Amino acid sequence: MNRRLIVAASALLAGVMLRGCGRSGDSAVNSASGTGISALGLSVFAPGDRPELPVVSGVTVDGGYLDLSSLRGKVVVLNAWASWCEPCKEELPVLVALANAHPEVVFVGLDVKDQPDEANAMISTYEIPYPSIVDRGASTLLTIPTVPPEAVPSTVVIDTQGRVAARVIGTVKPGMLEPVLAAIAAE
Repeated sequence: MNRRLIVAASALLAGVMLRGCGRSGDSAVNSASGTGISALGLSVFAPGDRPELPVVSGVTVDGGYLDLSSLRGKVVVLNAWASWCEPCKEELPVLVALANAHPEVVFVGLDVKDQPDEANAMISTYEIPYPSIVDRGASTLLTIPTVPPEAVPSTVVIDTQGRVAARVIGTVKPGMLEPVLAAIAAE
């Protein structure tokens, strides 16, 4: 049943066009790395093919501290963003709406190569309700499996065992993650 949901979600997304926002003008990488199901920017990985998420932790934009390993047992959406990234601004209303509609899923931002004032302004403007870990040098982003270097925006969905279950390289579009989150939560 879960595999059918994943296949159906991927089929619905076949027409979605995504673009990336690397500082050096990188374009989106739209193919799956390894095995799994891929549809233009979205890749969903079968449970046996999911890479472990390395340690992702650090100071948050608001001055707190967050270690994603403390969220084991929950489905987590980790989104790499920056205030200088126009596609990030396009997807933030989608992610904020998802976070507000799905309190059972933990959303976390990864603020990449940003300045504190600009990051805070973006959080305020888009009313981002979830914490964002500061990644000024993009060193944390570089460690995320299945995500190319400097892929901003990019989003990974982490299963309850701390593995990358799905990823989006480029902009998350409306309706893109809902079936994926439902399938992963049902596992």
